[in-house]
Amino acid sequence: MKYAVFSLDIEDWYHLDYFSGKECDRSYSMLDGLDVYREILESYDIPSSYFVLGEIADSLKTNLKELSEQGNDIASHGWGHVRPLTMEVVPFESEIKASKEKLENIIGKQVMGYRAPCFSLDRERLDIVNKVGYKIDSSRIKFTNHPLYGDLNLDGFQQNIPAIYSLDDFFEFEVSTLPLAGRQIPVSGGGYLRIFPWIIMKKMIEYYLEKNNLFTLYIHPFELSSRTNPDFPDGTAGSNKFRFSLGRSTVIKKLHALIKLIQEKGYQFTTFSALREKMIHQKT
Repeated sequence: MKYAVFSLDIEDWYHLDYFSGKECDRSYSMLDGLDVYREILESYDIPSSYFVLGEIADSLKTNLKELSEQGNDIASHGWGHVRPLTMEVVPFESEIKASKEKLENIIGKQVMGYRAPCFSLDRERLDIVNKVGYKIDSSRIKFTNHPLYGDLNLDGFQQNIPAIYSLDDFFEFEVSTLPLAGRQIPVSGGGYLRIFPWIIMKKMIEYYLEKNNLFTLYIHPFELSSRTNPDFPDGTAGSNKFRFSLGRSTVIKKLHALIKLIQEKGYQFTTFSALREKMIHQKT
């Protein structure tokens, strides 16, 4: 069986790393992209995993409860979108505990999953994720060219299938990348889907789907928002303004095309927690 897991990292536009340390107008929100994403996936009857920042969780209580009741994953994206590799381990542990507890209080269920902001995680911090009670992580990406991403060592983990690893009952779901010209190219991120022409992304994703058994997508509310760009804070580089805006008008159309492509290839849509359960049953 081939599986596809779609996920939304629920953060607002001002949480992006290239606005870090700048004075952003936090009263302007682009979280309406969550509703757009929900509507699209519900039209295809597709479940999803949602990685939520703790600091905005209270403002999304109704959405999170509904999503959880519908069988979707509610998981943690940390508290305030600070990259874990810039934090000492003690405050990191406190933050991911607080985020987990906040979300569990909202949905009334155990929160199983975690994804580090900017995939900024190493083995020391991954072990802390496991230690505090998470059962799933999806912070590993084979893309060393990105300056913000971590290098996540999985020594001691068992590979269940390519891109799924386990250590006892703790599972790591690696983000989908495609080997091309001697390097790994991400084919699973909303930014890549948004920025690159569909004719290029389609070819790469088609090839990936034919060669693999797990495809993951991660995307963000601002990429799907119907709202205009915010007033960027002073000092925002022109390249970052361009990157933020590029492809926003076409990404919804591309998301529909991606879903149809995955369906054509015979993949089953699921969530990270449901897939973890399948992997556990296969091991026993």
